[in-house]
Amino acid sequence: MHPISRRRLLGAAAGAGALTLSGAGRIAAAAAAGAPAPAGSATAHRWVGSGTFDPVHDPSLPGRRRYLNDHTLIKAGGRWHLFGIVGDSAAPGESPDSAAEDSFHHASAPGPRGPWTVHPDALTVDPAYFGEEHLWAPHVIEADGRYWMFYAAGGRDGAAINCATSTDLTTWTRLPSGPLFRGLVARDPMVLRAGGEWLMYCTELSGPGGRHVVSCRRSADLVHWSEPGTVYADESTDATVSVTESPFVVERDGWYYLFVGPRNGYDGTDVFASRDPFRFTVDQYAGHVPGHAVEVVADGQHWYASAAGWFHRGLYLAPLRWEDAPPPWQSADNPVAALDVAGRLTVFALDAGDRSLLRRVQLDPASDTWSPWERFGGPAGAVPTLGRNTDSRLEVFSLAPGGAHLHHRAQRPDGGWHDWEVFGGPAGAAPAVGVGAGGRLEAFALAPGGTGIARRRQSAPGSTAWEGWDGAFGGPAGAPPVVGANADGRLEVFALAPGRSAIHHRWQEAPDGPWSAWSRFGTAAGGAPRVTRDGSGRLTAVAIGPSGLGTFHRRQTVPSGGWDDWHQLFGWTAASPALVSGGDGRLETFALSPGGERLRHRWQLTPGGAFDPGGDFGEPGARLAAAPSAAVDATGRIHVLAVTTSGRVRVRVQDRPGGGWRPWASFGDRAIAPLPSGSPAY
Repeated sequence: MHPISRRRLLGAAAGAGALTLSGAGRIAAAAAAGAPAPAGSATAHRWVGSGTFDPVHDPSLPGRRRYLNDHTLIKAGGRWHLFGIVGDSAAPGESPDSAAEDSFHHASAPGPRGPWTVHPDALTVDPAYFGEEHLWAPHVIEADGRYWMFYAAGGRDGAAINCATSTDLTTWTRLPSGPLFRGLVARDPMVLRAGGEWLMYCTELSGPGGRHVVSCRRSADLVHWSEPGTVYADESTDATVSVTESPFVVERDGWYYLFVGPRNGYDGTDVFASRDPFRFTVDQYAGHVPGHAVEVVADGQHWYASAAGWFHRGLYLAPLRWEDAPPPWQSADNPVAALDVAGRLTVFALDAGDRSLLRRVQLDPASDTWSPWERFGGPAGAVPTLGRNTDSRLEVFSLAPGGAHLHHRAQRPDGGWHDWEVFGGPAGAAPAVGVGAGGRLEAFALAPGGTGIARRRQSAPGSTAWEGWDGAFGGPAGAPPVVGANADGRLEVFALAPGRSAIHHRWQEAPDGPWSAWSRFGTAAGGAPRVTRDGSGRLTAVAIGPSGLGTFHRRQTVPSGGWDDWHQLFGWTAASPALVSGGDGRLETFALSPGGERLRHRWQLTPGGAFDPGGDFGEPGARLAAAPSAAVDATGRIHVLAVTTSGRVRVRVQDRPGGGWRPWASFGDRAIAPLPSGSPAY
């Protein structure tokens, strides 16, 4: 096998009523159940998520910025030890040369949060040792009175999993017998003791040109390993990017939890739960952690998720959460904004402290003066979504904490607001809202855990009354749905399949008419798309590819017609870019690089036309927590709103419709919740 870089591996093979959701009209069929539960085990798995990731260790040197990637943590002798891939960082938004990853960083600390003391590198690549070419993904365990480090080492004779041992976690000696085994692209080993034997999980291919899988081998002595068996397979049969990286398995209360990624962009890890450590399926989804190469550690009663990656400065740590119910999902925009009945741009967000709903109003578009942030309701479980009636009155849709139910609040014609009302529930996210051809608002809500999508619409345009929920509209889905309106008024709904194996869509066959069946709209994707209509009347969809390796767009050939092919729009992207139609009808799009340090900007040369090559969008002044949101005020100028990791909102505004841009500026002094789009809304 020829040498291959990790970058190529990531892109290898190239009335109020209750909201009820049934399994009818499924986007993808559910798979079979797992093995019987061990005696005394919990009858239902827990749902997994995390708190905020905080930086705890930076391996950079004076004048030399460095990153950590796949890593391992182990506690020994009262101290925690960290081993991991280390390398020189690339420019923001660019990936480093993974073929140059040739040593393992080593540091130790009294606790997972540090302070960390750096030691000499634990291991350096040795080409004389059976053709080692790189050092990737160490995993360290203690057994038989010594420490064992398993790692991926490459090689001309096939990807190799090697092993070194130590008695002090400082001096390491490779096994003289050579690689434990070789595989097609075997890497990212993780070893677990279960059922009286050792299990090693690795990322692999099912065969030449096959699917990306998590494989498992068994051993009695940590040296001799069985042939591999597939324990999890990527659902996409035509995926060109690996999303079975960094597998990690933990056992809790008779359930095994598989952490694997990258999912929902580069910085994302999905969790699947099974009673059988040799079988995980996409229908066993059990949560999401917004980090790359996630490892799980426990210190007494506390569980942590650690993360690291190319686009970050070292090691990050977050509390790992085990919940009884599925966490709700954050929708695409944070904050969210639209014009109200008086033509004033109105912005909604969640307070960083108590998660109360906040509102800020543009008092004068000409001078761009704003009201202070004011409490609007809450607390809420996610940033709300907005609908705008045909008479321009706004309607706000909010999710209760924990997804217990939905609320909505409608604006009055005089600009005031009606009281909050229960809108349905429970739900997995705030609903997507569109306006049909007849002027009625329609809401599309995700069920808890993504088990289905339900639809509900106003009884009449602008009415405060709504019809009941259609719980069989679709599902399951891997993210909240997205809705767009065709030029002829027909609504079109887009949904991500479970496991992110594809994007599907469904549309009205006539204005306010019946709906088509679900149809495949795109292959494997990293997240739900964003969809907007430009000044030519055509819809455009943008979506990130698996792992966030690239961003792609697809547009209608004619207004309300079919669709062109997918075309690349950006390179590495953290989440689906913001997409907005400016006052001159041209689409403008804003993409955040993984790591949150760089925004790129592209725009159509004419409404419905090709995109300019674009470029950097200026320095927002701090690292961003999520992709920006964008809205147009009454003058036709675009406002780009971005939330920093500290919860501060930054804004950049056009000088004039279709024109240049003012510098970045602060947007109020209130800290809002820095929620990554598409992630569980903890």
